[in-house]
Amino acid sequence: MAQATGSRSGSRRPNLLDRWLRRRTRLDLPLTLAYRRIFILPTRFGWMLGVLMGAMLIGSLNFNNNLGLLTTFLIAATAVNSMLLAFRNLDGLHLRHGKARPVHAGEPVEWRMAAINESARDRTGLQLDSGEAASGFDVPAGTTQEVTVRLPDRHRGWHRPRRMRIQTTQPLGLFRAWSWIEPTSRFLVWPRPASGAPPLPEGGDDRQGLRSQALEEGEDFHSLREWREGDPLHRIAWKASQRHQTLLSRQFRRERSREVFLCLERAPGRDLEERIGIVTAWILRAEQQKRPWILEIGAQRLGPDASERHKHECLRALAEL
Repeated sequence: MAQATGSRSGSRRPNLLDRWLRRRTRLDLPLTLAYRRIFILPTRFGWMLGVLMGAMLIGSLNFNNNLGLLTTFLIAATAVNSMLLAFRNLDGLHLRHGKARPVHAGEPVEWRMAAINESARDRTGLQLDSGEAASGFDVPAGTTQEVTVRLPDRHRGWHRPRRMRIQTTQPLGLFRAWSWIEPTSRFLVWPRPASGAPPLPEGGDDRQGLRSQALEEGEDFHSLREWREGDPLHRIAWKASQRHQTLLSRQFRRERSREVFLCLERAPGRDLEERIGIVTAWILRAEQQKRPWILEIGAQRLGPDASERHKHECLRALAEL
C-alpha cells in the first residue's frame, strides 16, 4: 500500500509540472526562446558563492569594514550581470527542424535540430540535454548550427524523443539558464537484422518457378557439349557433330529469376521477432547484391523493386508489425 501511494504521489508532481509548462508556453518545435520560456536558477557554485557573500556582508557590517562591504557589493554586482548574460545567451535563439533518420534497433539514434542565431552576438557554451545524453555546441553570430544528440537505442517501431532541455551556464557558471523543448515529431527504428541469417530464398514464388522451368525446357540455347548416354535424341546437334566428327548435344541454360521472393510467414524462426530479423537481413543482402525483391506480409505485397525507397517501405512495414 505504501508503495502504491508513493508511486501516485511521484507521478502527480510531473503531471502538475507538465500542465504548468504547457499553460505557460508552447514546447513543440519550431519555437523562438523568449523571456516566458527561459528559466534561471543559481548553480551549486552560485549558491555557495551566495552563502559566502552573505557571510561577508554580515561580518563587514558587524566590524564596520568598508573594504569588505565594497568587495561584497562588487562580487554581487558581477553575479547579477552574469545572470543577465546567461539569459541573453538564450534569448532570441530560434530552434527548428527536430528530426532523426531511421536506424536499426540496437543502434544509437542521432536526433538533429537546427539552432539559428540572427543576432550580432555569439551564443557560446550552449548544451542540449535529453536526460539520456547531452551535446554541447556554439552558434556564432548570424549563422545556423545543426545540433546532434545521440539517443540510446530503441526497440523497433515509432518513437518520440523525451522532453529536452537547452541550457547554458555562461559566462561565469554562477547561474543556469534553460528552456524546455518537447518535440512531437516521431522517428522510426527499423528491426534489427538477424546475425547468421540463412541464404536468400531462390526460385521466387510458385508462379516464378513455373516460368523458370518453361524457359529451361524450351528455348534458351546455351552451348554444345559432348553427347552423354541418356541425352534425348532431339537435342543432338547433327550438323555440328558431323563437322567435329563426334556426337554433340545441345545444352540449355537454366533461366533463373533474379527476383527474390521474401515471405514473412515462410521465413524460418521460432517466433515473430526472429522471423522479422531474418527477413530484415535478407532485404539488406538483396540490396547489397542489387537484386529486386518482393516482400509479402500477410495480404500486403511490396515490390518487385531494388530501390532505396522500396527498402525503406519494406523495413517500415516490418517495423510497424
